[in-house]
Amino acid sequence: WFYEHQHPINCTNKRFAIIQNYAWSGFGSTVHQIAWAFGAAIADNRIAVYKIPGNWLYGDCNSTTPDCFFLPITNCSIPSKVDGNQTITINAKFGHWSKSIIPSTFQNQTFNWYRVQIIFYLIRYKPETLAQVLNAISKQFQPSSIDLHHPYIAVYVRRSDKVKKKEMSRAFTLKQYFDLFDAHARQANISTIYINSEDEKVFNEFVQINKEKQGYYKLLNLTLSRNVVFGSLIHMTKQQRGKIVLEFLTDLFIEANADLHVGTLTSNWCRLVDEMRLALGKLIPFYTPEQIYRV
Repeated sequence: WFYEHQHPINCTNKRFAIIQNYAWSGFGSTVHQIAWAFGAAIADNRIAVYKIPGNWLYGDCNSTTPDCFFLPITNCSIPSKVDGNQTITINAKFGHWSKSIIPSTFQNQTFNWYRVQIIFYLIRYKPETLAQVLNAISKQFQPSSIDLHHPYIAVYVRRSDKVKKKEMSRAFTLKQYFDLFDAHARQANISTIYINSEDEKVFNEFVQINKEKQGYYKLLNLTLSRNVVFGSLIHMTKQQRGKIVLEFLTDLFIEANADLHVGTLTSNWCRLVDEMRLALGKLIPFYTPEQIYRV
């Protein structure tokens, strides 16, 4: 439905919303805020287009929009004139929909389902992005395809700056995550585990935990940049951030395809993974040690 709405046969006389002014925040946060802007455009029966050049922090190409990594959201060109009627602008830097308007086509669906569909549409990997992701996996995983590692659990531990900024009430140890799923994993005979975190200490914690569990778990992990948080990203060059985003998207691909997902509820990234999993039909809620989160 989104594709047909965004790719009309004739763009003439259509109503548009130009998405601009992206949030100055983490990757997952910006994606969610772009989704809210896109949803606002759809709710007003407008075709959403990205302003070019944009100011998306993570764009490493000339457009500096999500089109650097994801398929274009429309086949229509950007209108040359913003008149406040036929064409308006929407800032992609607000934290939530003030009005969660769902098109009549989806009135029988939940708001969460609708939001998931928007996210899935917006971050469809470009062929070259997917090729780079699969190549990164094939170079580091044995066997080289993620499909050959099922069933596996994906764990993402988010803490560091989230705790310092008090977005999280406290940090949780890796053991606290394991305590949530270990019994279920054993019941399901799942022993392969993929772990990622911006905090490299997590991997030392895994070594100790697995010793206590008599080496039950086989670890999958990628050699990625560690200790990368928003505060360090903003000081990188555009090209350096582009490399990091490809690492993010490789992690997203692995986590989204996992049989079980374990994450940090406060993290926009972990919620993004969960939304992608729901879009792929994986309905088991992710395990998390947190009970609430702040938007």
